[in-house]
Amino acid sequence: MSDRNLTARADAVTSVGASSAADATPVLLLDNIRKSFGSTQVLRGISFDIRPHEVVALLGPSGSGKSTLMKCVNLLEQVDDGQIWLGNTDITDPRANQDRIRARIGVVFQQFNLFPHMSVLKNVTLAAIKVHHWSRDRAESRALELLDRIGMRAKAGAYPDQLSGGQQQRVAIARALMTDPELLLLDEITSALDPMLVGEVLSMVAELKSQGTTILMATHEMSFAHDAADRVVLLRRGVIAENGTPREVMDESEDPETREFFAHFRH
Repeated sequence: MSDRNLTARADAVTSVGASSAADATPVLLLDNIRKSFGSTQVLRGISFDIRPHEVVALLGPSGSGKSTLMKCVNLLEQVDDGQIWLGNTDITDPRANQDRIRARIGVVFQQFNLFPHMSVLKNVTLAAIKVHHWSRDRAESRALELLDRIGMRAKAGAYPDQLSGGQQQRVAIARALMTDPELLLLDEITSALDPMLVGEVLSMVAELKSQGTTILMATHEMSFAHDAADRVVLLRRGVIAENGTPREVMDESEDPETREFFAHFRH
Protein backbone atom coordinates (compact mmCIF):
# COMPACT_ATOMS: atom_id res chain seq x y z
CA MET A 1 0.00 0.00 0.00
CA SER A 2 1.36 3.46 -0.89
CA ASP A 3 2.13 6.17 1.65
CA ARG A 4 -0.73 8.17 0.18
CA ASN A 5 -3.17 5.34 0.83
CA LEU A 6 -1.79 4.93 4.33
CA THR A 7 -2.45 8.61 5.02
CA ALA A 8 -5.98 8.21 3.68
CA ARG A 9 -6.53 5.28 6.02
CA ALA A 10 -5.20 7.26 8.95
CA ASP A 11 -7.52 10.15 8.16
CA ALA A 12 -10.45 7.75 7.98
CA VAL A 13 -9.88 6.34 11.45
CA THR A 14 -11.81 8.17 14.13
CA SER A 15 -9.54 9.20 16.96
CA VAL A 16 -9.14 12.07 19.35
CA GLY A 17 -5.40 12.71 19.39
CA ALA A 18 -3.28 15.15 21.29
CA SER A 19 -3.52 18.52 19.59
CA SER A 20 0.25 18.90 19.32
CA ALA A 21 0.42 15.68 17.28
CA ALA A 22 -2.82 16.07 15.35
CA ASP A 23 -1.16 16.25 11.93
CA ALA A 24 1.57 13.66 12.51
CA THR A 25 1.68 10.23 10.90
CA PRO A 26 0.37 7.71 13.44
CA VAL A 27 2.90 5.59 15.28
CA LEU A 28 0.26 2.85 15.39
CA LEU A 29 -2.82 2.46 13.20
CA LEU A 30 -5.37 -0.31 13.67
CA ASP A 31 -7.83 -0.68 10.80
CA ASN A 32 -10.89 -2.91 11.28
CA ILE A 33 -9.13 -5.57 13.37
CA ARG A 34 -11.06 -8.81 13.79
CA LYS A 35 -10.07 -11.87 15.79
CA SER A 36 -11.99 -15.00 16.75
CA PHE A 37 -11.18 -18.09 18.76
CA GLY A 38 -13.37 -20.86 17.41
CA SER A 39 -16.89 -19.49 17.22
CA THR A 40 -16.19 -16.69 19.72
CA GLN A 41 -15.61 -13.27 18.19
CA VAL A 42 -13.19 -11.47 20.51
CA LEU A 43 -12.37 -8.42 18.39
CA ARG A 44 -15.10 -7.18 16.07
CA GLY A 45 -13.75 -4.38 13.91
CA ILE A 46 -11.34 -2.35 16.07
CA SER A 47 -10.05 0.88 14.50
CA PHE A 48 -8.04 3.63 16.17
CA ASP A 49 -4.63 5.23 15.96
CA ILE A 50 -1.92 6.52 18.27
CA ARG A 51 0.02 9.66 17.43
CA PRO A 52 3.64 10.39 18.37
CA HIS A 53 4.13 11.01 22.11
CA GLU A 54 0.54 10.03 22.94
CA VAL A 55 -0.33 7.87 25.93
CA VAL A 56 -3.47 5.86 25.20
CA ALA A 57 -5.17 3.84 27.94
CA LEU A 58 -7.02 0.73 26.79
CA LEU A 59 -9.81 0.11 29.29
CA GLY A 60 -12.70 -2.29 29.62
CA PRO A 61 -14.11 -5.12 31.70
CA SER A 62 -12.58 -8.59 31.70
CA GLY A 63 -13.37 -10.34 28.44
CA SER A 64 -13.69 -7.12 26.45
CA GLY A 65 -10.71 -7.97 24.22
CA LYS A 66 -7.93 -5.85 25.72
CA SER A 67 -5.35 -8.61 26.13
CA THR A 68 -6.10 -10.12 22.73
CA LEU A 69 -5.69 -6.74 21.08
CA MET A 70 -2.34 -6.18 22.81
CA LYS A 71 -1.18 -9.62 21.65
CA CYS A 72 -2.18 -8.82 18.07
CA VAL A 73 -0.16 -5.60 18.14
CA ASN A 74 2.84 -7.52 19.48
CA LEU A 75 2.41 -10.30 16.87
CA LEU A 76 1.73 -12.94 19.51
CA GLU A 77 -1.63 -13.49 17.82
CA GLN A 78 -2.45 -13.21 14.13
CA VAL A 79 -5.47 -11.13 13.17
CA ASP A 80 -8.22 -12.75 11.13
CA ASP A 81 -8.94 -9.57 9.21
CA GLY A 82 -7.82 -5.95 9.12
CA GLN A 83 -4.42 -4.29 9.16
CA ILE A 84 -2.04 -3.01 11.81
CA TRP A 85 0.46 -0.37 10.76
CA LEU A 86 3.56 0.58 12.73
CA GLY A 87 4.53 3.84 11.08
CA ASN A 88 4.62 2.99 7.37
CA THR A 89 4.99 -0.78 7.91
CA ASP A 90 2.03 -3.13 7.63
CA ILE A 91 2.97 -5.55 10.40
CA THR A 92 0.09 -7.87 9.48
CA ASP A 93 1.69 -8.53 6.08
CA PRO A 94 3.02 -12.13 6.16
CA ARG A 95 6.14 -10.92 4.37
CA ALA A 96 7.01 -8.46 7.16
CA ASN A 97 10.18 -9.18 9.13
CA GLN A 98 8.84 -9.97 12.60
CA ASP A 99 12.20 -9.64 14.36
CA ARG A 100 12.66 -6.13 13.00
CA ILE A 101 9.11 -5.23 13.96
CA ARG A 102 9.54 -6.51 17.51
CA ALA A 103 12.70 -4.42 17.84
CA ARG A 104 10.48 -1.38 17.20
CA ILE A 105 7.92 -2.31 19.88
CA GLY A 106 8.76 -2.57 23.56
CA VAL A 107 6.49 -4.81 25.62
CA VAL A 108 6.00 -5.22 29.37
CA PHE A 109 3.55 -7.80 30.70
CA GLN A 110 2.01 -8.22 34.14
CA GLN A 111 4.53 -10.94 34.96
CA PHE A 112 8.09 -9.65 35.10
CA ASN A 113 9.57 -12.67 33.26
CA LEU A 114 13.12 -11.95 34.42
CA PHE A 115 15.58 -14.82 34.24
CA PRO A 116 16.30 -15.75 37.88
CA HIS A 117 19.84 -16.98 37.18
CA MET A 118 20.90 -13.74 35.49
CA SER A 119 21.83 -10.39 36.98
CA VAL A 120 19.77 -7.30 36.31
CA LEU A 121 22.33 -6.14 33.75
CA LYS A 122 22.29 -9.46 31.89
CA ASN A 123 18.48 -9.56 31.91
CA VAL A 124 18.33 -6.13 30.32
CA THR A 125 21.03 -6.78 27.70
CA LEU A 126 20.21 -10.37 26.70
CA ALA A 127 17.81 -9.76 23.81
CA ALA A 128 19.84 -6.86 22.42
CA ILE A 129 22.93 -9.10 22.22
CA LYS A 130 21.38 -12.44 21.24
CA VAL A 131 18.48 -11.34 19.03
CA HIS A 132 19.50 -7.93 17.69
CA HIS A 133 23.24 -8.71 17.54
CA TRP A 134 24.43 -5.67 19.45
CA SER A 135 27.99 -5.72 20.75
CA ARG A 136 28.29 -6.37 24.48
CA ASP A 137 29.84 -2.93 25.04
CA ARG A 138 27.00 -1.19 23.22
CA ALA A 139 24.33 -3.19 25.04
CA GLU A 140 25.83 -2.69 28.49
CA SER A 141 26.33 1.03 27.91
CA ARG A 142 22.68 1.42 26.88
CA ALA A 143 21.48 -0.77 29.76
CA LEU A 144 23.40 1.19 32.39
CA GLU A 145 22.01 4.41 30.95
CA LEU A 146 18.47 3.05 31.30
CA LEU A 147 19.06 1.62 34.77
CA ASP A 148 20.39 5.00 35.85
CA ARG A 149 17.30 6.64 34.39
CA ILE A 150 14.98 4.43 36.47
CA GLY A 151 17.05 4.64 39.64
CA MET A 152 18.28 1.04 39.42
CA ARG A 153 21.92 1.40 38.37
CA ALA A 154 23.11 0.38 41.82
CA LYS A 155 21.23 -2.91 41.36
CA ALA A 156 22.88 -3.82 38.03
CA GLY A 157 24.69 -6.77 39.62
CA ALA A 158 21.74 -7.94 41.71
CA TYR A 159 19.57 -10.95 40.92
CA PRO A 160 15.76 -10.89 40.62
CA ASP A 161 15.17 -12.61 43.96
CA GLN A 162 17.04 -9.75 45.62
CA LEU A 163 14.57 -7.18 44.26
CA SER A 164 11.06 -6.17 45.24
CA GLY A 165 8.24 -6.76 42.78
CA GLY A 166 8.21 -3.07 41.90
CA GLN A 167 11.94 -3.09 41.24
CA GLN A 168 11.60 -6.18 39.05
CA GLN A 169 8.89 -4.51 37.01
CA ARG A 170 11.05 -1.41 36.58
CA VAL A 171 13.84 -3.66 35.27
CA ALA A 172 11.35 -5.22 32.85
CA ILE A 173 10.45 -1.73 31.61
CA ALA A 174 14.14 -0.89 31.14
CA ARG A 175 14.55 -4.10 29.14
CA ALA A 176 11.62 -3.09 26.92
CA LEU A 177 13.24 0.29 26.24
CA MET A 178 16.63 -1.16 25.22
CA THR A 179 16.17 -0.80 21.47
CA ASP A 180 14.59 2.66 21.79
CA PRO A 181 11.21 1.41 20.52
CA GLU A 182 8.77 3.58 18.62
CA LEU A 183 5.92 2.21 20.75
CA LEU A 184 5.78 0.87 24.30
CA LEU A 185 3.05 -1.64 25.17
CA LEU A 186 2.18 -1.98 28.87
CA ASP A 187 -0.18 -4.87 29.53
CA GLU A 188 -1.61 -4.71 33.08
CA ILE A 189 1.87 -4.12 34.47
CA THR A 190 0.69 -3.50 38.05
CA SER A 191 -1.77 -6.37 38.41
CA ALA A 192 0.81 -8.80 39.84
CA LEU A 193 2.25 -6.28 42.31
CA ASP A 194 1.61 -5.83 45.99
CA PRO A 195 -0.60 -2.71 46.32
CA MET A 196 2.18 -0.99 48.26
CA LEU A 197 4.49 -1.28 45.23
CA VAL A 198 2.11 -0.07 42.53
CA GLY A 199 2.95 3.59 43.05
CA GLU A 200 6.64 3.30 42.17
CA VAL A 201 5.85 1.63 38.84
CA LEU A 202 3.15 4.15 37.96
CA SER A 203 5.57 6.97 38.81
CA MET A 204 8.01 5.53 36.31
CA VAL A 205 5.33 5.39 33.61
CA ALA A 206 4.49 9.03 34.35
CA GLU A 207 8.18 9.86 33.90
CA LEU A 208 8.22 8.05 30.54
CA LYS A 209 5.20 10.10 29.48
CA SER A 210 6.98 13.31 30.43
CA GLN A 211 9.90 12.23 28.22
CA GLY A 212 7.62 11.82 25.20
CA THR A 213 7.40 8.02 25.04
CA THR A 214 4.50 6.78 22.90
CA ILE A 215 2.54 4.31 25.03
CA LEU A 216 -0.43 1.98 24.68
CA MET A 217 -1.36 0.63 28.10
CA ALA A 218 -4.05 -1.79 29.15
CA THR A 219 -4.81 -1.13 32.80
CA HIS A 220 -7.30 -1.38 35.63
CA GLU A 221 -5.66 1.56 37.41
CA MET A 222 -8.46 3.97 36.59
CA SER A 223 -7.16 6.92 38.57
CA PHE A 224 -3.79 6.66 36.87
CA ALA A 225 -5.39 6.30 33.42
CA HIS A 226 -7.50 9.38 34.12
CA ASP A 227 -4.48 11.45 35.10
CA ALA A 228 -1.78 10.11 32.77
CA ALA A 229 -3.49 9.20 29.50
CA ASP A 230 -4.01 11.64 26.67
CA ARG A 231 -6.80 9.45 25.38
CA VAL A 232 -8.94 6.55 26.56
CA VAL A 233 -10.21 3.73 24.33
CA LEU A 234 -12.95 1.77 26.09
CA LEU A 235 -13.61 -1.74 24.77
CA ARG A 236 -16.88 -3.54 25.34
CA ARG A 237 -17.72 -6.98 23.92
CA GLY A 238 -14.99 -6.69 21.29
CA VAL A 239 -15.87 -3.26 19.92
CA ILE A 240 -14.88 0.30 20.79
CA ALA A 241 -17.57 1.72 23.03
CA GLU A 242 -15.84 5.06 23.64
CA ASN A 243 -12.78 6.87 22.27
CA GLY A 244 -11.90 10.27 23.69
CA THR A 245 -10.08 12.20 26.36
CA PRO A 246 -10.22 10.81 29.90
CA ARG A 247 -12.64 13.55 30.85
CA GLU A 248 -14.94 12.85 27.90
CA VAL A 249 -15.00 9.09 28.45
CA MET A 250 -14.63 8.67 32.20
CA ASP A 251 -16.43 11.76 33.50
CA GLU A 252 -18.86 13.01 30.89
CA SER A 253 -20.08 10.02 28.86
CA GLU A 254 -23.83 9.85 28.39
CA ASP A 255 -23.77 6.11 27.64
CA PRO A 256 -25.43 4.21 30.52
CA GLU A 257 -23.09 1.19 30.31
CA THR A 258 -20.03 3.42 30.31
CA ARG A 259 -21.26 5.36 33.31
CA GLU A 260 -22.04 2.15 35.17
CA PHE A 261 -18.59 0.72 34.42
CA PHE A 262 -16.72 3.74 35.77
CA ALA A 263 -19.06 4.05 38.73
CA HIS A 264 -17.26 1.03 40.19
CA PHE A 265 -13.99 2.99 40.32
CA ARG A 266 -12.89 6.20 41.90
CA HIS A 267 -10.42 8.39 40.06
